Amino acid sequence: MGVDDITTIRVWARTREQLKILAARRGESTGDVVEKLVNVADEEGLLAEIEAGFEKLARDPATLAAYRAASRDIESASDCDALTPKW
Repeated sequence: MGVDDITTIRVWARTREQLKILAARRGESTGDVVEKLVNVADEEGLLAEIEAGFEKLARDPATLAAYRAASRDIESASDCDALTPKW
């Protein structure tokens, strides 16, 4: 990334100080710490969405049965090469 890819964000002074302390403990820049924290939050959000989807699926017996049947079909496929990407 170049200088044109850098921006400023406004945070509370207390948050800025916490970021500086965390960055110093990790031996990283505050920008790197913020980037990692954002990535973790994004991953946690995606995992929560997936979990919510499975919980919804579990509450719908017909859809759950269809999901399990499709899963069994995939697992028992005799031609596993058909499931492997050709790249």
